[in-house]
Order: sequence, then structure tokens, then C-alpha cells
Amino acid sequence: MVETEGFAGSRIASVIDGLGAVYADIEADQEVWKKASPFHCPSGCGACCVHFEPVVFESEALFMAAWLLHHQAERAQSLMDGTFVPPRNDSDSSCLFFDPSTPWHCTVYGGRALICRLFAYTGDRGKDGLIRWKPCKELGARTQYSQDELLERFGALPPAMSDITARALSLDPDSVHLQVPLREAVRNALYRLVMLKRFASQNEEEDPDKPNPDSPSPLAPQPLAS
Repeated sequence: MVETEGFAGSRIASVIDGLGAVYADIEADQEVWKKASPFHCPSGCGACCVHFEPVVFESEALFMAAWLLHHQAERAQSLMDGTFVPPRNDSDSSCLFFDPSTPWHCTVYGGRALICRLFAYTGDRGKDGLIRWKPCKELGARTQYSQDELLERFGALPPAMSDITARALSLDPDSVHLQVPLREAVRNALYRLVMLKRFASQNEEEDPDKPNPDSPSPLAPQPLAS
């Protein structure tokens, strides 16, 4: 990913790149389901974001921070120095990146959190382990479909939220028990990535082929799940 080029080869970069691959697969799997399903989010809706702030895992925050630093550098800086002004007045109780004045509302769409990617177009698994799916209430439907009903009516299944979440969490197993509100998590992640990029740049200037043993590590290496 271009967003991790400034600290490529680090453990954090591998987590972010891995999550990027998960996100790409979510989009591909959901496209299959969207083509088969008659249910689609109304254009410009955003109802699911109005009174909601994601609580995210560290890997999600790091992904969004890397995306912000690459695509919205000034905004990333304002989040770190405390000058960021949210697009809406009631952002204390909702997502600070939600803008009601724009057609698509999400101002960090390419870096958005996992739950924002999963909602509406993924199902879950019942006690029998089979996929089930219930349309968002904004679609005017109230029926929950079983796996057999989904296959019979639409000939396809939505991706399962639990399967995707498990894959995402396996990228950074040491942080799976810690979730933090987005506004706090992304700011902390920005600080860490800026520090990591600074150390990586210093090491490159001193010796591009040899890591600097005197540079403190912003994150101790940990084994990644296979």
C-alpha cells in the first residue's frame, strides 16, 4: 500500500497492509451480494452514522491514520495538534468525520473503520453456524432471512461478519481485547505513525541497508498470526 511506504517492512506496516487486503476482500464479496440482492442503501442516506461513533481496534485506527496522513495530511495534523473542527456541531456523541452537508457524508471513506464497511451488506451466523441476514430498517423490510431462504430467493449469501472480524483480528492478536472510541484511537495512531516514519527516515539517512540499533522502537516486534 502506498500509505505504508514511509515505514515499509515494519510490523505496523504489515498489520495495515493485511487489513487493507481484508477490506478489499470485503468489498469484492459484498459486490457479489449486492448484485444478487434487491436491497440497496438509499442514495445519501447515512442514517446508520448519525448517532454513532465507532469503537475500534488498534489495527483499524492505524489503517485510518495511515490513510489520513497520505490523503488528508493537513487534517491529520489538525487532529494531532487539537485544532480539528468536526463538520457537525454534535460530534461529541457521534462520528467526528460525519458531514451532513455532503451527499455521501463520510469524509474518510477510504480509511473508514471495519464496522462501517460491514454494516448493511454482511450477515451473521446463528447458533447452527449458518448465515442469516436482516435488511437495515431504512430499507423498509423487517424479515430476517435464513441461509436456505437467501439461497432460494437470491441465489447468493452475504459475507459473514464474524468470519471477517476474526480474520482482521488475527493480524494483531495482542490488541484484540482493547477497543477505543474512534476519536481517541485515531489520534493516538497518528502520533505513533508519525514517530515511526521519523525513525524510519533517520535510519535510511544513516544507512539505507542497516537498521539503527540505537533508535527506540515505537512498537516492539510481535509474532503475527499465520
